[in-house]
Amino acid sequence: MTNTILTLHDPAAARHYYAAGLWREDTLYTLLARHAARRPAAFALRDGRRRLTWAELQTLVDAVAADLDAADLKRGERVAVWLPNRVEAVAVLLACSRQGYVCNPSLHRNYTVAEIVELLTRTRAAALFAQPGYGADAHRADIFAAVSELPNLRRVYTLGDGPANATPFPAPGSSRPLPPIDTNPDKVTYLAFTSGTTGRPKGVMHSDNTLLANARAMIEDWRHDERTMLLSLSPLSHHIAAVAIAEALSAGMELVVNDPPPGTTPLDWILETGASYVMGVPTHAMD
Repeated sequence: MTNTILTLHDPAAARHYYAAGLWREDTLYTLLARHAARRPAAFALRDGRRRLTWAELQTLVDAVAADLDAADLKRGERVAVWLPNRVEAVAVLLACSRQGYVCNPSLHRNYTVAEIVELLTRTRAAALFAQPGYGADAHRADIFAAVSELPNLRRVYTLGDGPANATPFPAPGSSRPLPPIDTNPDKVTYLAFTSGTTGRPKGVMHSDNTLLANARAMIEDWRHDERTMLLSLSPLSHHIAAVAIAEALSAGMELVVNDPPPGTTPLDWILETGASYVMGVPTHAMD
């Protein structure tokens, strides 16, 4: 079985987008590295447990990238993320941008283990990041046991205490050597799935450039900069969150994910974090 990604990417259209300034040479990761170099102590990313500076976020992302490289993942291979709204989920996407892997975060909390296995099989995922007890049927199905026989899956990571056959989430400051950075902004870096309301969910591919072009336009229209505090009510498995990540990287603003501490309402979380820009749809804010 081949490992080819089919895409509608058109070199002539790409030249037009570059000439118009819509596409540029930045990637999600190179923007992270730029902020970490210029403003290392400024805050970049926050959930209900941790608040990371740009330098700390880059250190975490580099650790994830180094571990995936050590697992012998190759450019273009898929990395699946079935995690709650945690800073670690964002770090995986940025590590994929760094290495040229394709991140698939569209594995929603209301999916069953069987549905996740189907999507992992369809994408021939080479790595999976998961958390024990997460998912619609976690009380009776074990994702770690279910994926143990998938032929393409070479590394399974656990966030929190997991089974012995799972690899702990990479810790910042890993001693593994850092591989070279993939600086191509036109590589496929993000794979989302549609909702599947009219059939099986369909994969939608994005490059760094297609994500960032949208983000730059929104930043310009709304006049955001590094002083903006962005809170995304969207789950990190939804595309709105990918747009929020791209906006935060483009403007250099802090991103707060929707992970309020227990007992905290979405409105309380907005007030506690001092968010000045909130992304989402009404259903995301419902208690």
